[in-house]
Amino acid sequence: MQNSLSHCWILDSGGAGRGAWQGGIIHTFMGWTRDHGCFPTISMGASAGGYAAADVATGTEATVLKGWTHWGLEKIKSSGSVPLELRSFWGLGKFRLHLIESIRYVMEDAELAGVFESHYDKKLLVFTTRVRRVDHQPFWASDAMRYFWKSVTRKLPRGFKYLPERYIEEPVVFATNLPPELCSEYVRPLTRTNYHAVIEASCLVPLAMGSPLEPSRLLGSKELAAQPVYRGDRHAVFLDGSFAMKMPMRIFANDPRFQPLTRWAAADKTLVVCCDPTARLWETSSRLNCLNKEAGVVEALEKNRMLIICPDHKIEASFLCHDNAKIMRTFRRGQEQAERLLGTKAVRQFLGG
Repeated sequence: MQNSLSHCWILDSGGAGRGAWQGGIIHTFMGWTRDHGCFPTISMGASAGGYAAADVATGTEATVLKGWTHWGLEKIKSSGSVPLELRSFWGLGKFRLHLIESIRYVMEDAELAGVFESHYDKKLLVFTTRVRRVDHQPFWASDAMRYFWKSVTRKLPRGFKYLPERYIEEPVVFATNLPPELCSEYVRPLTRTNYHAVIEASCLVPLAMGSPLEPSRLLGSKELAAQPVYRGDRHAVFLDGSFAMKMPMRIFANDPRFQPLTRWAAADKTLVVCCDPTARLWETSSRLNCLNKEAGVVEALEKNRMLIICPDHKIEASFLCHDNAKIMRTFRRGQEQAERLLGTKAVRQFLGG
């Protein structure tokens, strides 16, 4: 029997390691919620969370398992033959190619059909970050280097973080089944044409994974001209969504650019799978603003409209891990935690009520 309440899942960023833990969580939860008629019709996230949200949108946990059992086993070219724009900072890493091959392998025609052809109530929102220089000059390799160091220092105390000020960072959300009246510079259609590239952009840390993506790679239609569709796209690049929006609660509630989208994607209950071991909801990957005490979050938790789940153990696999054995151990521990959670009445009632 289908539950009358609507459900949204917000999936967190955290790289390959915490992404594998998250994969184990949602793999188990997807099966349970489908069996109990309360499968989420809305999923969203940035970076690894955006990829996980895309998994959820296919409607079957088999997609999640397909991705993680294959992760790290892709047949990748030798380092010398990796295209320059896809190489990591040190010139040897092949993580970007693993990501591209994974997206193409996991999101094939059957999975795309699950996302785009099942029913129009389904909403998938993938967060990206658009970055441009304040002086309106092109984004060069030196700029990518700054964003690499911004990512590297994101977990350090505030005074030690590298936070370059010469850039304009803006969240851009790509959404499936998006009504035309909601389309804007900051809310764009997610289609079969740009689907793989948007997920890639959402996961992309410059230099660690090669060069950022140009706006032309993310056009929702092949018929659109190669020139920037929006003025702000000129000399801009797209990269990891969590630079501008890792957790969307405050931005969605307060930013006029996203309020129509927020109303369209509203749900009765929201599950947040948080990769922070202390369940802190960081607004961006720089970890400057924690949203747990935001009025909307506090109210949703008090009224049992939101549930936050975080790791209850140390995650074995690292951020850029592509060792399949470690990834699968991490994935299975996520499954085991999900089974323990489903053993509690509170979690079952939240997911099913």
